[in-house]
Amino acid sequence: MKYLSQWITLLLAGAAIAGVYFYVMHAIETQQNRVQTPRPETPEQALELSTITVNTGSYAATIKASGVVKPRYALTMTSQVSGEVISISNQFESGQVIKKGYLLAQLENSELNSAVASAKNTLASAELALKEEIRQGEQARAEWAAAGFQGAPDSDLVLREPQLEAAKADVESAKAALNNAQNKLKHSQLTAPFDALIITRNISLGSYLSSGSDVGTLYSIERAEIKIDLSNSDWLKLPDTKTLLKDNWPALISSIDANNTWQGKILSVNQHVDETTRMRSLLVSLDHPLDQTPALIPGAFVEVSIQGKRLDNLWRLPNTALSQKSEIWYIDQNSRLAAFETTPRFVDSQYVYIQVPTSMLNKPYQVLVQPYNSYLKGMLVKSLNTSASADKSAKQ
Repeated sequence: MKYLSQWITLLLAGAAIAGVYFYVMHAIETQQNRVQTPRPETPEQALELSTITVNTGSYAATIKASGVVKPRYALTMTSQVSGEVISISNQFESGQVIKKGYLLAQLENSELNSAVASAKNTLASAELALKEEIRQGEQARAEWAAAGFQGAPDSDLVLREPQLEAAKADVESAKAALNNAQNKLKHSQLTAPFDALIITRNISLGSYLSSGSDVGTLYSIERAEIKIDLSNSDWLKLPDTKTLLKDNWPALISSIDANNTWQGKILSVNQHVDETTRMRSLLVSLDHPLDQTPALIPGAFVEVSIQGKRLDNLWRLPNTALSQKSEIWYIDQNSRLAAFETTPRFVDSQYVYIQVPTSMLNKPYQVLVQPYNSYLKGMLVKSLNTSASADKSAKQ
């Protein structure tokens, strides 16, 4: 019995060991099969992004520049003759507007009056001498005919022809001298050469002026002018010079410190580049600036806005659509991210205008409103279209 129990115990132990062995081997084989069996792929998740639908369109840039309002003529008026100021108009004050020919002040110069009187006397004497010479010439011709001489005399002095010409020349000289004396006397009246705004008055009653003395400063009021400098990139956005001048191309003038605007036009275009600034300038004008509501006064600092020529095949996108790397990100036909580098044709306060690649013309695209640096090309995305851009016929 004792040996039987031992054998039974050994058999049971062997059976247990065998069972454990087969169990472990089965577990290892199961694990190996589990590792070798590929797991099913996880479906790719589409990233949801905000986009805008864009179409190719035509748009015009707005070129802005600042300048100072100046009059067409800015004159420092001077006296052309000497004399004492004996009268000054009440209108000859800073800020007053006067008409062309208005008498500003009167000078007194007795020498000018004497010169006119003397010139008149000289002219009268010359005219009298001319009449006498004409009579003497007629008498000489009559005497020559009465004497029965045939042909012309050997010398023209006989018929007093040179004397007559000299007398005529004396009359013309006297007339010129009188005209000169009268002009000088006329210049003793200081008058406005054009419709003007009085800026300064530099004389007073009793002042003695020499020829060339300052009288005052006058600004013409018929037209205001604003010179603005533009870079080469700005000029590329504008029409050609002929179009700008022929069509009176409009230019909106705006005050810097108020919400006032005036509609001006381009008056002239400089055909050279400034050696210092390397820029070209153009001149914007506004007729009768002081008659505007409100008045555009000389010396004001203003901003000028000029609409450029229309450019085709552009996308108008929010400013945020241009990435920090100057890329435009969009969704391709496979719903995956794509991008291209670009340089904006022009920008404004809200939009950036992009030249559309030739391969993408005349097709609507979903463009990312705000791309981030973490985005990768080829990522699967889903559009969250929040708004739509203008279509091809849209105009800025």
